[in-house]
Amino acid sequence: MLRKAFSTVAVMVIICAASVSVFAQRGGGRGGAGQTVEKIKMLKPNLYEITGGGANTLIRVTNQGLIVVDTKNPGDDNYNRLMEEIRSVTDQPVKFVINTHHHPDHVGTNQKFIDAGAQVVALEALKTWMGNDPRTKDIPGRPTQTFAKNYTLKLGDAEVRLYSFGRGHTGDDTMVYFPDMKVVMVSDQITDATPIVDFANGGSALEWTKILDGVLGLDFDQAIPGRGDPRKSRQTIWAGSFSRHFMPRSTTNFQKRCKRKAGTQEAQERERNLVPLVLLVFLL
Repeated sequence: MLRKAFSTVAVMVIICAASVSVFAQRGGGRGGAGQTVEKIKMLKPNLYEITGGGANTLIRVTNQGLIVVDTKNPGDDNYNRLMEEIRSVTDQPVKFVINTHHHPDHVGTNQKFIDAGAQVVALEALKTWMGNDPRTKDIPGRPTQTFAKNYTLKLGDAEVRLYSFGRGHTGDDTMVYFPDMKVVMVSDQITDATPIVDFANGGSALEWTKILDGVLGLDFDQAIPGRGDPRKSRQTIWAGSFSRHFMPRSTTNFQKRCKRKAGTQEAQERERNLVPLVLLVFLL
């Protein structure tokens, strides 16, 4: 009986370890064509969401223009459909674009917005990873305005707070918080599908909880994932994350061992090897 139980655990660990390896190889993200940009939906007055065609997109309407969060997969069709839906609720120009991280389904039509007069605001790390990632290095539309860690963007009667709480899905994850709306865009930190860690581009399974802790310190009543429906309870933040699917709350020793030279090839390889061990501790 004990041997059977151990065998089951061993199989589970091997599957999880293989999954982590596959995630690292493919680098996370959900780029690619074929998904149609859907109809615009109002989340709250002056705050809208457009799904499909890539990652979820948010539109904040202000009295001086629009703020758009994430621009979907590359392609004229995606951009044209996105603008068609935006124009169905307002004819104001897009003044700012915010990217939550550098994957193609989040930055794909940045350049179209820049050409139309918008500024693209993002982490300095995002600009770096976008230029290094083979999937995005040839996609035009690098950020035109960058910040090191946290930033507050003000436009007209709106304020948007951008937070870098740590590494998780990628090395440039940015949480986008609308304090007056009590809405936070958490992007791919939570998902309806299997959570993915992009080790090749700075992602971290062991630091994922730092981001979730930061998000849960905010005053919000809706959390918007990279894909899927808004989360309207704080418990679902944990339920949809990598950390809460696979990782124990306390991973201090492993975190310390992975801290040195965080984001370097050496540290990424160390973490790839350690994650299966943390999973084994959790499962046992």
